[in-house]
Amino acid sequence: MSGEIIAQTIVTIQKRGSLEGNVTAKAITVEKGGIFSGQLVIGQAGLMQGELLPEREPAAASTAEPDISGATPQPLPAT
Repeated sequence: MSGEIIAQTIVTIQKRGSLEGNVTAKAITVEKGGIFSGQLVIGQAGLMQGELLPEREPAAASTAEPDISGATPQPLPAT
């Protein structure tokens, strides 16, 4: 088969199958013996990587100054 494939789920190329063309899909499986030649987009074209990752709660920003009272002063490097 040749042409462009756009799938909402998984594209499978069977062991005696051949696909030449571009594929956009959620996933692709090529069985041993199957042939794929072309460009592959997993996910939706145009999405940024952050949009493909699961949503997480943002970490609380700390506005407190760091405690450096016990820090040992370090000499500056020679110039």
